[in-house]
Amino acid sequence: MRFAEFFPEKTGDTKINIHSPESLALIPYDQELELKNKALKALLKEGKIKAPLAGLLPSPLPRNYRTTGKRRVTCAEGKLFFHMGKKHDKTQVSSSVLEAPEHQHIYDFCHKKLSFPCNREAAAALNYVILRGSYTEHTLIFNVKRLSGSIVRTLRAVADEAVATIPPLRSAFIYLDESSSDYYLEAERPEKGVAFKKLCGPEYLALKLENKKLLYPPTVFSQINESIIPVFLQELEKYLLPNNETSLIDLYCGYGLWSLALGEKLNSVWGAELSGEAIKAAKSNALFHYPDKNFHYEALSITADGLKGKLPPLRGKKECILLDPPRKGCASGVLETLIARRPGKILHLFCGADEIVPSMQIYQANGCTIEKLIPFDFFPGSMNVEVLAVISKK
Repeated sequence: MRFAEFFPEKTGDTKINIHSPESLALIPYDQELELKNKALKALLKEGKIKAPLAGLLPSPLPRNYRTTGKRRVTCAEGKLFFHMGKKHDKTQVSSSVLEAPEHQHIYDFCHKKLSFPCNREAAAALNYVILRGSYTEHTLIFNVKRLSGSIVRTLRAVADEAVATIPPLRSAFIYLDESSSDYYLEAERPEKGVAFKKLCGPEYLALKLENKKLLYPPTVFSQINESIIPVFLQELEKYLLPNNETSLIDLYCGYGLWSLALGEKLNSVWGAELSGEAIKAAKSNALFHYPDKNFHYEALSITADGLKGKLPPLRGKKECILLDPPRKGCASGVLETLIARRPGKILHLFCGADEIVPSMQIYQANGCTIEKLIPFDFFPGSMNVEVLAVISKK
């Protein structure tokens, strides 16, 4: 059951293309919220999930909110194209109404420079041009299928000039993806590691919260809608009710965003994430902000077997579990392993609505109560929402 199937083919005179990354971007935002609320209700009804469903919490920025963007690079008929889909149209540089406005200036600049005949070798080596960062600082990543001395020199020259010309752009990197995968970094990282080279600027990206700044490397995932992070944290705290006795298990923790944001009100944190780079950043952030607290982060494959012998001692009602898995959801057996701990509460954030029904069925089959489902519009303009499920064991 796919969430996109519960949307109409058109609304008013506007057709909805479910294959477009910006499928709802041309619809007025109030209509978009209405469509998403209806689709969520229909999804839960179809899946026979009975649980209190809150109204979709809107994004403070419904457009121009994305801090991460990418353009696939192709050469055809002697022209260079930066495009959003798998195939380019006649537009040489695709524009977006969802990305931060400065992104277009950076794409246009890079396209102009790489279109020069003298830079043809570097242009032909590109898979993607990627932008990451925040609303005030951006970093440029050249994803390439091959590397050579001349390619590196060309891309460094373009990056240096771009950073000097466009003030919000602060750094640039090269990322080698020999597989030319659809993923904007690399679909499967080789065990030997990846070739990631800094061209200029700071080594880390930064996310600024109200009272702290968290650093993370450019290869690590971060939320792309910075504007809705305070909204989510407020709701998370409301249902988590952290206090100086609360122990939080933070699974798929990344660089520690959620647990570190609430760190002042937690007794301890045990976090796990597959990416060793993300865990390094989480440890560093925890040491800087909470040097005297028991915050532990570990690089770990989050499977039922991987969690055996690794999870901290049981804390009963004083323990809360937060899960923020990728869009494909948790591995088989993970939810059952966590339910068996009988924690005070489980807070499960679904990055993709498609995983809500099968996961809720597991919780219900194992004697859990779904106290509430709170949807957040993390991805305005697209056919997706994030949903926080508040779960307790009977």
